[in-house]
Amino acid sequence: MKKALIFILIGVLLGAAAGWAFIRYVLPLWQPSHVDNTFYETTSKLDKGGEVFVYLHAEQVMRAVVDALDGFDKALELMPEEHKVKARPGLDMARIMFESYGLDEISGVGISSFSFKPGLRRVRLVLHHRPGKDQGLIWNAAGAAARSLDELNLLPADTALAVSQDADIAGLIEWASRFGSRIGDAEGKNQAGPSPDQAMALMKGALQMAGIDFDRLMASYGGRFGYLITLDTEKRVAIPAKDKPVLIPEPAFALFIHVKDDYIFDTIKAKAPESGKPPAGADQDVRKIVFPPILAPFPVEPAIAQKGGWLVAASRPSLLDAVLSGMGPRLSADKDFKEIAARLPRKGNGFSYVSPRLMRAAAQAMRENLTGFPASSALARIAGILDQSKGLCQVREVSERGIVATIHHGFDVASLPELVDALAEIARKSAQVRKTAAPAPPDEEPPRRFD
Repeated sequence: MKKALIFILIGVLLGAAAGWAFIRYVLPLWQPSHVDNTFYETTSKLDKGGEVFVYLHAEQVMRAVVDALDGFDKALELMPEEHKVKARPGLDMARIMFESYGLDEISGVGISSFSFKPGLRRVRLVLHHRPGKDQGLIWNAAGAAARSLDELNLLPADTALAVSQDADIAGLIEWASRFGSRIGDAEGKNQAGPSPDQAMALMKGALQMAGIDFDRLMASYGGRFGYLITLDTEKRVAIPAKDKPVLIPEPAFALFIHVKDDYIFDTIKAKAPESGKPPAGADQDVRKIVFPPILAPFPVEPAIAQKGGWLVAASRPSLLDAVLSGMGPRLSADKDFKEIAARLPRKGNGFSYVSPRLMRAAAQAMRENLTGFPASSALARIAGILDQSKGLCQVREVSERGIVATIHHGFDVASLPELVDALAEIARKSAQVRKTAAPAPPDEEPPRRFD
């Protein structure tokens, strides 16, 4: 008897699951739209059940843009010749940019917003294309396939801002040369301008004269780069401004590039001035060049180093060591980062991170510089909004069917009207100050004298 009840219960559960699956996935397919759209392919990447869920069948929009350009072409033919000559290059430029960027290949756009934790939201943006419709710049400039975001291991815990991106630089240069050639054709300068192959040869020749092998350079480049900024909130530096210096937390910054070999570092080292030299007692695993300090409002002692597959240039050696050594607290263990990065994709083609530390530092700098600001009350309101922000973290993924951006942010949407109102007040007060400061025009022209 017990076994029979168990089997009945299992059958009921399986039947309920099958019914839910049928209603959720099968039934909608029985009522397809009369338009061949990409709704299911695009929205499969979105969060359902949240506060925003939008799908746009972009192919119709893109066709409308193409039809509009064709209509302008026809209207242009009816214009007088002098007007036609002026308008033609601009219209051709619009068409070239539209097609070269791949905007005409977008088949679907999707946006969703979902609150995954109190005070934190996940926004997803999807750009979808159909198979084979991926020749434009937007599909090819930012990497080929999602990968492990191992550059996160480079970031120290006090990172306030970080950006990393896959970038096919050789492809971008090739695209720019073809794009420039088409612009020349559109402007009627194709006879005077170089072809894409000629433009590439000219660039390679110029680099060769500077002692840089372009092909070797591209072979050494690892396909991704990024930068980071740290802030020392315990120290203040004065940045020169028009009326008085602006106090901000002491910054430091670094640029990191993924490399396949030592060619880029060796080229920099060979061209470095005599003042740049490897420090004494340097780590054998780290090749480093340190330059003399540069006069600046904050400490700047440039340094360049390579360790393994990472080449890093930093504003001072201490940050360089913090990035490459892997020692000390890391951003991946930081409480604020862990909160906002929870459940983000672990693979992608790049990421962006804005720390709450940066928001609080900006708010503090605003409060410290309120005196003399024409709309100090509005600036104080903006500072209060920034204080409440939990930052932002974004991961971008490239797939064979398009691009997906997943954004986690801690901005309170309810504060948006107050922010807009504060910005409008600043604009009004600034306009009043400019109007008051401008010299009044003369009432009338002084009479002329004839001697």
